[in-house]
Amino acid sequence: MTPAVAIATAAGGTGSATDLTHLLPAGCRVDGQTRRLASLIDPQFLAEAGWNPSRLVFNPPPGHRLLGRPICRAAGCETTAMSCNRICHSCAKRLAASGLGEDQISLLPARLLPVRGVVPCRVTGCGRESDASTVGLCRWHQDQQHGLHVTVEQFLGDSRARPLPAARDCAVASCPRQRRHPDGQYCQAHQLRVRARRSEPGFDETRWRLTDPPIGCGGQISLRGLPPLVVAQVVLGLQRRCRADRVRTKEADLRAVVDDLRRRQVTCLDDYTPPVGASLAFNGVFHGLAGHARRALLTPESEILGDVWDLTVFGHSGTVSFTGITQSWLREAGKRWAAEDLPRRRVRSGRRTTVGLSVRHHIGALTQLSESLRMRPDRGLAPTALGRADMEAFLHRLAFLESAGRISADARVRACREVRVVLTWTRACGLTRPGAVAAGLGEDFTLGVADIPVKPETAEAGRDLPPEIMRTICSHLDELTSPVMRAAVELAIDTGRRPEEICDLAFDCLARDDDGLPVLVYDNHKANRVGRRLPINEHTATVITTAQQAARRRYPHTSVGELKLLPTDRRNPNGDRAITAFTLSFAHRLWVTNMPTLLTVDGVEYDKTRIVLYAYRHTYAQRHADAGVGIDVLRELMDHRRLDTTKGYYQVGKTRRREAVDRVAAMQFDRHGNRIWRQAQALLDSQHTRRMIGEVVVPFGICTEPSNVKAGGHACPYRFRCAGCDHFRTDVSYLPDLHAYLDDLLRNREKLLASTDIDDWARAEATPSTEEITRIRRLIVRITTDLDDLTPDDRTQIEQAVTAVRRHRGVTLGMPTIRRPEHHRPAEHTP
Repeated sequence: MTPAVAIATAAGGTGSATDLTHLLPAGCRVDGQTRRLASLIDPQFLAEAGWNPSRLVFNPPPGHRLLGRPICRAAGCETTAMSCNRICHSCAKRLAASGLGEDQISLLPARLLPVRGVVPCRVTGCGRESDASTVGLCRWHQDQQHGLHVTVEQFLGDSRARPLPAARDCAVASCPRQRRHPDGQYCQAHQLRVRARRSEPGFDETRWRLTDPPIGCGGQISLRGLPPLVVAQVVLGLQRRCRADRVRTKEADLRAVVDDLRRRQVTCLDDYTPPVGASLAFNGVFHGLAGHARRALLTPESEILGDVWDLTVFGHSGTVSFTGITQSWLREAGKRWAAEDLPRRRVRSGRRTTVGLSVRHHIGALTQLSESLRMRPDRGLAPTALGRADMEAFLHRLAFLESAGRISADARVRACREVRVVLTWTRACGLTRPGAVAAGLGEDFTLGVADIPVKPETAEAGRDLPPEIMRTICSHLDELTSPVMRAAVELAIDTGRRPEEICDLAFDCLARDDDGLPVLVYDNHKANRVGRRLPINEHTATVITTAQQAARRRYPHTSVGELKLLPTDRRNPNGDRAITAFTLSFAHRLWVTNMPTLLTVDGVEYDKTRIVLYAYRHTYAQRHADAGVGIDVLRELMDHRRLDTTKGYYQVGKTRRREAVDRVAAMQFDRHGNRIWRQAQALLDSQHTRRMIGEVVVPFGICTEPSNVKAGGHACPYRFRCAGCDHFRTDVSYLPDLHAYLDDLLRNREKLLASTDIDDWARAEATPSTEEITRIRRLIVRITTDLDDLTPDDRTQIEQAVTAVRRHRGVTLGMPTIRRPEHHRPAEHTP
């Protein structure tokens, strides 16, 4: 029995492993946990990784994408070559001896045998390993060949070169080599090692056999000497590290982890702690192996029993810890809330979500509540003793933490809201009933709406970037050296999509509509709306096609349905993983930071921290709003469900509005059509003040009659005869409304003159007067004439100002209606 099998048998249980021969040696006895782990290991992966179950050795081919190694460029040499020139030390010496340069390595004769490693004896049928010499014979046959005084080729053809049975394995548990002599205990290399160690005082040769690492061999990782459970954990972890994480595992890093596990005689990865000072690569490999092995046996039912949850079991990412909640009733209530909340959350395959962050926030709020309750004499352990005073103490504690600068105002509001959510759910689910986890919790131990501080108002809309800053940004796009990052930034600027929507674009995201115009097909993950279509221009389509060509060149064998438009460089051998929003944001921040100083039109330095990826979405909305795109159309472009959401993405800024009002107010007219020039600056200031406090909109202008203004435009004492009232004024921005009102007057007059079912006095009262029609026509002609007298540049500026002023103004066509009494107003119209 080999040492590996002997150790495995000693560490195993009572079950037979006849069905696990793809992983462990035949006859190895294992426990139930090892059996479950082994059943999850794919034999195809083991074959790809070069696993030898009888020897417990990995020997992956050098060309393996995730487990391979760089080998020497010399013909026939398979020695690991980590140097930049990819030439091993031995072949470098051969080059120097031959007087050849590195570029002439192809002229070196091919190597018949590798310098390192174990190969069988060249004698046909011999089961022993060759000696370290280059002749390829085992020590017994090499001595025989020397005694016959013949060449190796002659010896191989000699009838006296008879095969020998394989020698026993080296007594060192980790070593896969044979013993040097049938009567010895060690292979040649370990024989030399033990000779050097025996002279050391206190040397324990028995323990040395169990812990000493195997002889280094390029491309070979031995798991011999490890218990079957650890072998199964390492192999399964490596399988999922390759298939799920798709991360490269270097041979030296994996060997270092295995050697330390063997040195410390670890029986389970859960009991192992990496040594202090271990490298990042060492820690990364171990935590990857241990994490996958541990999660393989977890279930949601078993996970919710612990105090630290691995959210991977629930389809999300990260962990959540309940250990900070010291009151058992509060901790159990938090666990039950989290267990019910997690299944309701959306899962995105292969992508991280914010679900773990949301749950951690809620549990963190409960932890703050727990800290507050610990100030009580009973430390808050008895829910029946809690009342309103304890909740007020918690609120005071949050207020103190905010005043001390330990939490932000937003964190304080969020903590109150999240505690209120969990406590409300606790009562709604009956956890406060007799016999439940929070039995007897007082009804006054709760948070009401009035207890939650007013949330700080977010900054007003206007996170868009000024045009001059955008021009500077676009002029530096060539400084983005990564084609993937440049394409992502260009698409963010051109399309205004969210960063995660840009990153996750599929390879075939470009389509054409019925008119042959390009359309971007993307998924709105935030609103869970897939297959959205956004019209784009040809320049943006060219950016997409260029990215498609680059992705196809990198991954020629991946199907279109799996390939991503912007594939990441990390853990992505097949190109089906896209860059993340975090990676894109990091590259974008570095790019913006390296730009020269950015200046506004006023010569003031612009804050670069405001240039974030999401600012391009606001800029996209503002750009279309400034172009006169209606808010309903803009809502579709932004893929919002509510108009209020769209309104938050753009604004007519105070400066921009002032400029627009200045231009429009300069072309203001009274009811006679006379242009108002008196005290122009005072008029403009009046207009600004009026717009700040609100306008009373009438069918085709504004009204300044006090009683009508006070009533919001619904109490005109002159029955809305605006064209004959000195309180009425209009400007060029109301020209479309004047046309609409004139058409309405003419249409009503013709309709009344043609009607036969109305008395003459009623017809006369209802028919629009000729004077009103004439006055409206005069106003239209006067405004139109003044517009025609402007230069083309002035007219363009007036048109842009009119667009800006009209965008946020609700205009009522036709006469205003009398306001309904408050008790008759429908609930959905209540302001």
